Amino acid sequence: MKAKHIIQVSSYYPPHLGGQENAVHDLAQQLATNGHDVQVLTSTQGGLRSSTIEQGVHVHRLPGIVFGHAPIMPWFPVALFRTVRPGSIVHIHIGQAFTPEMVWLVSKLRGFTYVAQLHIDFEPSGPAGILLPLYKRLLLKRVLQSASAIVVLNEKTLRTVRTVYGYKGTLCILNNGIDEAYFALKRPPLALRPPTTLHLLFVGRLSKQKNIPALLKALKLTKQNVHLDIIGEGSEGELVQKIIEEYNLTNVTLHGRLSRSDVMKFYKTCDVLVLPSLYEAQPLVLLEAMATRIPIIGTDVIGVADHITNVGIVVEPTAKGLMNGIERYFTEYALLPKMIERGYRRAKNMGWSHTLKKYEALYDEVLGN
Repeated sequence: MKAKHIIQVSSYYPPHLGGQENAVHDLAQQLATNGHDVQVLTSTQGGLRSSTIEQGVHVHRLPGIVFGHAPIMPWFPVALFRTVRPGSIVHIHIGQAFTPEMVWLVSKLRGFTYVAQLHIDFEPSGPAGILLPLYKRLLLKRVLQSASAIVVLNEKTLRTVRTVYGYKGTLCILNNGIDEAYFALKRPPLALRPPTTLHLLFVGRLSKQKNIPALLKALKLTKQNVHLDIIGEGSEGELVQKIIEEYNLTNVTLHGRLSRSDVMKFYKTCDVLVLPSLYEAQPLVLLEAMATRIPIIGTDVIGVADHITNVGIVVEPTAKGLMNGIERYFTEYALLPKMIERGYRRAKNMGWSHTLKKYEALYDEVLGN
């Protein structure tokens, strides 16, 4: 297809670690590799500053302060106004406030259209969460209704965009892409018998959504020998540490934030990836685990169960449910090889070789090509 000027807008971007920023990073890299002129407008919250060229992607990091999990960047409207040009595709990734409404405002002044990707219809968290219903009704609704197209990750969010936000335009489900490196990662085949100590791996933010306290209680309840590695940081970090100490869980290791290359080392050696989440959109870590052939224990919630039904162990998002999932790993061990292969084949259909074409087709549609 004809090369395009594509501006990806995201509140956060690597080296800031998180599922959404990794998804944006991968999309930007894939588009650049395919010959497009890709610009990223983001915040300095990942630690880097100014503008850099990273594997062919022009990344512009703007200073700002964080309020309610959203980086407020005073210079963002100016940067967007200057970066966009006739024929540009502006793709706003919505996971926090400020950047979506700024894109909407500048689009009115500058006269461009944009694609909005609602990664998750976020829930209240932290002191600023009380303002979220008002924000959604007065601001986010306008942002979405003015978009030329909206991308979501699952059917639930699609229904929300239609019924709650009243969007009547082009709306499609596009999955997060999976990098080929995960399909190529070599793990030892499953042994004939379950491991003596089951090594569980959790990767993600330590937030209310991720339901880590229930997972820790499950570890306290289970009679199996289990070790849990937790990779990530977040607002519930202190609570997680407190629960570990209260339960005297010497079989839990907190690693903090790690780079994706370091996370992949855990992918090679862990026995199970566990997702205790209360709700999700489409966690990239889940897709990576399927591509890497890691057994999965995940909760029966939208964004998890719809991906791992028949390819993973689906449990209730409670301490007892997660404990039962650990027990089922051992009782259903003989079923795991077929489940893993079904997950791998499902992940293959979400690799970038398939996914990138769908994003490019959407951009063509928006531009009227």
